[in-house]
Amino acid sequence: MDRQHRLSAVLLLLALAFVPATALAQEDVALSMLMESAGEEPSEMTVTVSGEMARMDYNDHVSMVWSPEWWRMFQHENKIYMEFDKAMMEQMARMMGSMPGAPDVEAEVDAFDPTSMTFERTGATDTVMGYKVFEVAFATTDGEQGSMWMSEEAEYGVFEIFTRMMSHLEQVAGPMMGGGNNPAGNMQQYMQMARAQGMPDGKVLRMDTVDGTHFTVTGWEMGPFGAETWEPPAGYQKQAMPSFPR
Repeated sequence: MDRQHRLSAVLLLLALAFVPATALAQEDVALSMLMESAGEEPSEMTVTVSGEMARMDYNDHVSMVWSPEWWRMFQHENKIYMEFDKAMMEQMARMMGSMPGAPDVEAEVDAFDPTSMTFERTGATDTVMGYKVFEVAFATTDGEQGSMWMSEEAEYGVFEIFTRMMSHLEQVAGPMMGGGNNPAGNMQQYMQMARAQGMPDGKVLRMDTVDGTHFTVTGWEMGPFGAETWEPPAGYQKQAMPSFPR
C-alpha cells in the first residue's frame, strides 16, 4: 500500500475509533482536504455526506457514491461508470469468504487491547484555516506514528465526516471493505482499533506522519446537495458488470 492510501486507512481507523456514529447525523456537509507525500504530486479528496447518501472524490480521476442499495464508481477520464447493487456486493463477499486463507476480522477485533493505542499532547500549536490547533502525537499497534493537529473551535474535522461515509459504505459493501487499495478500502482490518482510548477532544484539521505524508483540511461546504451530486454526469456510459455465482 502506498503512502497516501496508508494515510487514508489511518484516517478511517481513527474516525471509527473516536467519533460516535450519530455525529453530524443531521448535517449535509462536503469536506475537502489536501494529501501530500514526499516525492509525489499532491492529491485532493472531498467527502460529501447527506442523509442516506455519501460521496468521495479523489483528484479529478475517480468518484464513488453510495446509497443504501448501491455503490457507483465514476471514472472521469474515460467518462464511464460502474454500478454495484447490494445483491452483487453480497455475492462477491460470499465468494471472498469461501476462499482459503480469508481473514477472520471478528477474531482480530476481539483480540485487540483498547489501551494499546497511545496519544500525547506535545504542547506545540499552529494555525490551520484560521483556527488555532494543538499537536497530539499518536502511535498504533501496527507501527504507524505521527501527529494530529486538533482545533477546539472548528465546526468540522475529518473524522466526523469519514465516520458517516464509512457507515454508508458498510451498508452496501459489508465484508467487501476488506479488499482493494483505494482510499476507502482495507477498512475492515482496522476495525480492531475501534475501542482505542485516550485521544483529546477536538476536531482534526491536519495530520503528519513520520514517513513524510500529510493531510490538511482545506474547507467545507454546507448542503443541501442536488441530485446531480449522486447521479452519473451527462454523457457517461454505464459499463456492464460480470455475473457472479449465487
